Amino acid sequence: MSGSADEVLGNRYRLIAPVGTGGMAVVWRARDLVLDRDVAVKLLAGELASKAGNRERIRAEAQVVARLQHPNITAVHDYGEAGDLAAGRNGRRPYVVMELLEGELLSDRLRSGAMSWRRATQICAQVAAGLAAAHERGVVHRDIKPSNVMLTRAGAKILDFGVAGLAGSFDPDDERDGTVFGTPAYLAPERLLGGGVVPATDVYTVGLLVYRCLTDRLPWHADTPTQMIANHVYEPPHPLPEIPGLPPEVVRLVGRCLAKDPAARPPAVDVARVLAGATGIHVVLPGEDGSSTQEVHAPPDAEPRWGLPGPRRPRSARCNARRTWVAVAATVAAAGATTGMIVWKPWAPKPGCNVDFYIHPQFGPKVDRPFEARVTVANVGNRTLDRWTLRFVFRGGQTVDRVEGAGQYQPGVGGQVVTGQAPLPPGKAVTFGVWGHGGTPRPPSDFMLNDVPCDQRTAHRGPQDSLPAITEIVDAPAEKSRPPTNQQGPPPGGDPNNPGPPPPGGDPNNPGPPPGGDPNDPGHHTGRPGLPPGYVATTLPAQRARRKPGPG
Repeated sequence: MSGSADEVLGNRYRLIAPVGTGGMAVVWRARDLVLDRDVAVKLLAGELASKAGNRERIRAEAQVVARLQHPNITAVHDYGEAGDLAAGRNGRRPYVVMELLEGELLSDRLRSGAMSWRRATQICAQVAAGLAAAHERGVVHRDIKPSNVMLTRAGAKILDFGVAGLAGSFDPDDERDGTVFGTPAYLAPERLLGGGVVPATDVYTVGLLVYRCLTDRLPWHADTPTQMIANHVYEPPHPLPEIPGLPPEVVRLVGRCLAKDPAARPPAVDVARVLAGATGIHVVLPGEDGSSTQEVHAPPDAEPRWGLPGPRRPRSARCNARRTWVAVAATVAAAGATTGMIVWKPWAPKPGCNVDFYIHPQFGPKVDRPFEARVTVANVGNRTLDRWTLRFVFRGGQTVDRVEGAGQYQPGVGGQVVTGQAPLPPGKAVTFGVWGHGGTPRPPSDFMLNDVPCDQRTAHRGPQDSLPAITEIVDAPAEKSRPPTNQQGPPPGGDPNNPGPPPPGGDPNNPGPPPGGDPNDPGHHTGRPGLPPGYVATTLPAQRARRKPGPG
């Protein structure tokens, strides 16, 4: 354990007893010998204290919180380094001195079940007010959850700025290996998908906090951390159940806070106003006087506790890195004492792609058959493809005249090569157009996205049917909207909406194939002369030998 009873740090703080211990730090009840008061002292645990990077992180955390003077944010009093001076800098142990809070963690209170809507909105209004003050100073907490909120006689107090970031900066988490610090149940979608630090991240978790306090559950059902993380990114939250007396503006507010798009969420100051107004309490907002702040009392017998922050992660030089929800670790490690902080380490990248090919071919025995097609390529892996290349082969020997909607096109050795002009995130797709002529009307095959085989679906479009639009980055098509796995051609006897070519002998300008089929027309093998069989087939995933992805 870092520290020992009766040890004096900086000739001022006498350690009394630990009040929280974890993998990253130990928090002690201590006596301030100068001001004659009890304080909380946080010491990095074990060998972590000897690493310069950890010292800088805990010092930066102390500096951030010390600047946030607000009744709903736990105060930082001092920072220092203790140890043998002869041992040099590496022998010094950094410590942070904070106010010692008397109360109970919100996470402990929630073990008793849901609370009244008035109590819930009061607590969450004060949390939102503290965050509004932090956001005004450009600080984003990024880890709001019940174990980081202390209920005291003076109201709710926000703990743990250990993974805080500056608004507008790049994510301080280590983006090179995709590590995400946080708790799966309270991770905003943008933290899982990567990007910059935005105050809306805190607003999302306040929405979760309100929902949890009102209902004693989260807005989704999840049996595993993986499923919970997927919910944040993809699943809409369940609406709040009917709660007698709950003002409708609070219900609407929770829905806005839980929007997937950070830009659609309200600012924290508006969240605080709506929640405080629901019960008529006063909260301290930026630029306002806090003299009339109403207290929210904690149980009188609660023991002093302190939520330990985890260390801040270093800012990465790779600004354009991305993460995705499916990147969840097989093992997790505690990174805090009483916070329940979890370090999530992604699996190795898992590539995957879907390709849907739609075509308007020209039927008949003519040699120079023109065609127009659309190709939808979807990234179904778990990593953003910062640069993507799609390769495929026209088995019928068609000539490609032009490609539109993709960055670059060039004929490759044994096939075609299309290079994307923008990164392709997980769960996203792009559609580009292909125009060509000649050859026999067979669909392309062997689609490979960055050398990974794709699940290919092919669909023929008749003369009256439209092709998909050319798009930039959009959501990947749902499985039900993709061409069928075993698509069949027009029914026997013809399609009334697409009669196809006239029967043999019916068109003097196109007598059709001779009896027994036209060996130059591949459709004769199907018994449907003139219908290209390849355009009504699909490559099944199980019919291909998938290339095993390499490391990284």
